[in-house]
Amino acid sequence: MESLEKQTDNSIKLQQLLILLSKQNETTISPEMGILYATIGKQYYKNNDNSKAIIYLKKAIQIQKKFKIDALEVLNKTRNNLAWIYSYEGLEKERYQILQDIIDDEGTDKYTFNASIDCAVIESNKGDFYSGLSRLNVLLTKYNEIDKEIQLRAAIIGIYGKMYENVFKPRKQFDLEIIKKHQKIIESEFNSTGLNKTLLYTAYNNLAIVYDAFGNFDIALRLYKKVKKYYTLQEDASRFSVLNNIGFLYAKQGKYIEAIDCYKEVIAKSEDVKQIATAYDNMGYFLNDSSVQMKIPYFQKAIQILLENKQNKFTVPSLENIRRSGYQQDILIYLVDLAYHYVEAFKEDKDKKYLLQAKETLYRIDELVSLMRYESNAEQSKLFWIEKGVNTYLLAVEVCYLLKLPDEAFYFMEKNKALLLQENIRTIQAKLAFEIPKQLQEKEYKLHYELLALEKQFQQHSNDVNLKQKYAEKNKEFETFIDSIEKIYPKYVQLKKNIETISLSKVITANTNASLCFVTYILNEKEGFGIFCSDKEKIFFKVDNVPAFQDNLLVLKSYMKQPLLSKNEVTHFKQLGQDAFISLFPFKEALAKITNKKIIIVPDDTLLNLPFEALPVSTTGSLSESYLINRTAISYLQSFSVFEKIKQKKNQPKHKLLAIAPYQFEDNKLQELVRSKEAIQTLENYKLATILIEKQATKENFYKYSSDYEIIHLNTHAGFDSVTEAPWISFQKNKVTLDELYGINSQAELIILDACKTNDGIFASGEGILSLSRGFFYNGSKSVLASLWNVNEKAGNEIIKTFYSELEQGKSKAKALQFAKVTYLREHQYSEVLPYYWASFTLTGSTKAITISEKNPYLYGSIIVLITIIILCFLWYKRKLFFK
Repeated sequence: MESLEKQTDNSIKLQQLLILLSKQNETTISPEMGILYATIGKQYYKNNDNSKAIIYLKKAIQIQKKFKIDALEVLNKTRNNLAWIYSYEGLEKERYQILQDIIDDEGTDKYTFNASIDCAVIESNKGDFYSGLSRLNVLLTKYNEIDKEIQLRAAIIGIYGKMYENVFKPRKQFDLEIIKKHQKIIESEFNSTGLNKTLLYTAYNNLAIVYDAFGNFDIALRLYKKVKKYYTLQEDASRFSVLNNIGFLYAKQGKYIEAIDCYKEVIAKSEDVKQIATAYDNMGYFLNDSSVQMKIPYFQKAIQILLENKQNKFTVPSLENIRRSGYQQDILIYLVDLAYHYVEAFKEDKDKKYLLQAKETLYRIDELVSLMRYESNAEQSKLFWIEKGVNTYLLAVEVCYLLKLPDEAFYFMEKNKALLLQENIRTIQAKLAFEIPKQLQEKEYKLHYELLALEKQFQQHSNDVNLKQKYAEKNKEFETFIDSIEKIYPKYVQLKKNIETISLSKVITANTNASLCFVTYILNEKEGFGIFCSDKEKIFFKVDNVPAFQDNLLVLKSYMKQPLLSKNEVTHFKQLGQDAFISLFPFKEALAKITNKKIIIVPDDTLLNLPFEALPVSTTGSLSESYLINRTAISYLQSFSVFEKIKQKKNQPKHKLLAIAPYQFEDNKLQELVRSKEAIQTLENYKLATILIEKQATKENFYKYSSDYEIIHLNTHAGFDSVTEAPWISFQKNKVTLDELYGINSQAELIILDACKTNDGIFASGEGILSLSRGFFYNGSKSVLASLWNVNEKAGNEIIKTFYSELEQGKSKAKALQFAKVTYLREHQYSEVLPYYWASFTLTGSTKAITISEKNPYLYGSIIVLITIIILCFLWYKRKLFFK
C-alpha cells in the first residue's frame, strides 16, 4: 500500500514538472532550464522509466555544458545520475564515457573523485586491470585528505582481489608486498575517517582473496570469517560471495564436506546470479568422489545461470551472448573448467564426443581471451590475458593431438607465442604509415618508460612525498604530450586491430624445401607437444614425461653455462643432452631428417633460452664432434606469425655497417672491455663501415645513426635495471633500456648484440622472454644475433670474426654462424669446447644472406696506375699523330 502511494506521488510530481516545462519557451537556454530537465529525468527514473530518464538527462547536460564555468558541480551531478542509469541498464560503454567526461573537466567536486574510481573499476571489470591500477595510483598523488586516500587504497586492493579471484592467475610476490602496504595504512588510519565500515570489510574480503591465492590460508580464513560476520549483521547479500570464497578455501584444504555445505547454502539462499553460478562451478570442481561425467553439468549450469538461459540442453554460448551478459571473466573461468573436464571425461570414458565438445569450447575460450586482451589498453593487462590463455592453448593442442589435427593444433601453438610483440610490430608499422615523425615516437616511448619506472617505485613507497610529486608531474607531462599529438594525428592512439595467425599450410610452403625444415613447440611444466615439417612430411608428436624432462633440462642448461666441467660432469652432460634431443625429436630417424639441412626452431617456455646447437646427439666420441651444430644450421623465431609481420616491413637502409664500442665506461661498475678494440679493428676493413668508439660511442649517437644502417654491431655491456627489471645495453655514458628501444625506427637487416645476456630477460608466460632482442624486432629489425649468457670475450670475438668472413663469402646468416661455431670447435680443445665458450650466440629472425665486402688495400694504387697508363697511351697516340 505504501509503495503504491509512493508511486502515485511520483507520477503526480512528474506531471507537475512536465506542465511546468510546457510553459517554458523552448528556445530559452538557462541554468534553470538545465536543472528542470535534470529534475524531470530523475523523476522518470523514480517512475522506473529509464529510457525517458536518459533522454531528459542528456538534454539537461547539453544545456548545463554551456554554463559549466560557473556551475561545473551542477553539470557533474547530472552526469553522475545519467551514469548510474546507464549502469542499471547495462550500458557500461556509455557509462564509462560519461564518467570520463566528468574527469576530463578536472573539477574538484565529489563527482569527479568518484568518477575516477568508477572508471578504474570499470576498466578492471572488463579485464584492463593495470589501466585501472595506474589511474588509482595517479589519484593517490593528487588527494591528501585521509578519507579519499583510504577509498583509493581500498579500490586498489579491490582490483587486486579481482585479478586473483580465479585459480589460473600467476602469482607475483611484488603484488603481495604492495597489497600488504595498503592494508597496513588502511588499518592504521581507518578509524580517523568518516567512512562507512562496509568499505573496510569489502577491502578485507579482497585481501582474503589475495592471501588465499598466495596460499596464506590461515590469514585468508580469518579475514573471510570476520567479513562474513559483519555482512550477516548488516543483512548484506555480499555474505554469500564470502561464503563461496570460504567454500573454495575449504576445498583447497581438502575439507570437501565443509566446502559443499557452503555452496549449498549459497544456492539455497542467495538471489544473486553470479553468487549462485560461482557456487555451482565450485561444487562441480570439488565434488571429490564423483566421476568426471557427473561434474560436467555443474559447469554447464553455472554458464546457463549467468546467461539466463533456461534451456535444458547445453550449447556453447556465442561470443556476442557472453559479451552482452556482462560476465565475461566469470564465464571464461567456467568455460575453462568445462573444457578441462571434457578432456578428463574422454580419458575416463574414451568417448570421442567429449573431445569434440572440448574443441568447440576451447575455440570459444580463445575468442573470449582475445576479446579481453583486445579491449585492454595497458600492456601489463594484455600480458595478463595472454598468460590466462597459456594453459588452455596447451589443452587445445592436446585435444588436437588426440583427434590427429596438426593444422588446428598449429593455430593454438601460434596463439601461445608473442602475440603482444606481433601487435606492437603492427602498431609501429601503422604509425609509420601515418607518417608520425620519428622524434615524436621516440619521445612517447621515453616518457612512457620514465612513467612506468616512477609508478613502480611509487607503488612500493606511496607515502613518499617527493616520489608522489615526481610521479604526478611525469604523468601530467605524458598526458599533455599524448593530447597534443592526438590533435594533429587523431588516429595515433587508436591503432587496435585483431591479431592475424598464419596457417600451417602457408608456413610449410614458405619454410620447407630440400634443404630447409622447421619444428615448433608448446610446453609447460606438465606436458609438451611439437610439430616437425620438412618438404616430405608433417609429424605431430608428444614430448613424453615432461616433469622429468624439465628437471633434466635445468641441469643441462646449468652445465652449458659453466666454463669448467669435470670428466664425470662432461659424461653426464653428454647423456642429458642426448636424452633431451630424443625427447625434443621423438620420431624415427630424427637426426637423419635434419642432418645437412637448415632448421628453424620455434621454442616455448624453458626451451626459449636453450641453444639447441649445443645438444650432444651422441654419448660416444669427442665432445666437440657430438654437438648438433655439426649436423645442421639452426635459427630461431618467436613465432611464424610474428615473422610474417616482420617480413612485411620493407627496410631501406642508406648505409651498410654501424659498429659502436665504448671500450671504457663512466659507470665504474662496468669493467673495461680489453679485447673490444681488436674486434672493432677487424670491422674497419669493411666497406661503408661507420665505427664509433670511446667517447663517440654514446646513447645520442646510437639514436642518431641507428635508423640508417643495414648492420648494427654493438660491442659493449648489458644487464638488468634494479627497479623495473628491464634489460639495458650500455654506451659510454648512458644506458638504453628495452622500453627505450621500442621508440626507434630501425632499418637493419641484422643486429649483432655483442654483449652479455642480450637474449635473456624476464619470462612472460605465453609471450616469451622480454629481452633486448625483442626490442629490436619491435622497431623493425629483421634478425638479431644475441647472447644467452655471459660471453667469453676471446671466444666471442673469434666467432663473430669468422661469422663476418662467411657472410662476405655469400653464406646465409644461419650457415655463416654454423660455420663460425664449427670452425671454433675444430680449432680448440679441452674445456674451450664446452658450450659456455661457443654456444651463447643464437640467431633469431631472417637467415637470408647479406652483401658485405672488405676494402681493397691495393684498389686506390691500382686505379692511379691505370689512369697513368691511359694518360701515357693518350700522349703517345697524340705524338704519333703529330709526327705523321
